[in-house]
Amino acid sequence: MIPTPLLRLLRYSLYLTIIGLAVIELIIDAVALGALASFDYGGFRFSFSAEKGAAGYTMFVTLITLLFIPALTFANVIVNRGVGAAAKLNHIINEVSISAFFTVLWFVAAVVMAVYAGNGECGGFSLCSKFKAATAFAWFPFFVFLVQTVVLVLIMMRIRGNGGSMKTPAYEVDGAENLPTAAPPIHVDNDPYTHSAKDENAYYNSNPQVAMPAPA
Repeated sequence: MIPTPLLRLLRYSLYLTIIGLAVIELIIDAVALGALASFDYGGFRFSFSAEKGAAGYTMFVTLITLLFIPALTFANVIVNRGVGAAAKLNHIINEVSISAFFTVLWFVAAVVMAVYAGNGECGGFSLCSKFKAATAFAWFPFFVFLVQTVVLVLIMMRIRGNGGSMKTPAYEVDGAENLPTAAPPIHVDNDPYTHSAKDENAYYNSNPQVAMPAPA
């Protein structure tokens, strides 16, 4: 079983990795889009509408990744600054759903880019090299999001196993292990005699020379 501190470390590390990869993809994709828009071959200009559409979709996925993932990563800091609604982002069920959603988005982006990039050699063709670089790099966020989704599912199972709810923040997985356990059952003595009466009987039974007083 993966230790809980390691799960927490993986969660934060993978989010930070995703942010870094998204920034790099944003730059590479912007370069590819610029090359597509300004391409000129001997005075002839080509529209590259399909390639622009693929790169544009990847740019869209990159931008919403850079919008949501930092907010998700540092939601507890945002909450401390007074934005209470951000706390819902860290509910474990929401984190799993968001991570799975972005995994699908990046998979589609990488596949679409790969379709238009082809598998041939660029032969020193600058536009081709830039587009293929953007295509290759789009796979990295997909794989990291896939691993992150698995890690978050493990955190969710750990939280649920320790009595937490689906609304428990993912970063409180340690706290879920310290939830109070049920109090032990209270033993109720159904004996009609009181403890003092039983103690008195035990005294006279162990001292037969002492006569028990007659009841009043």
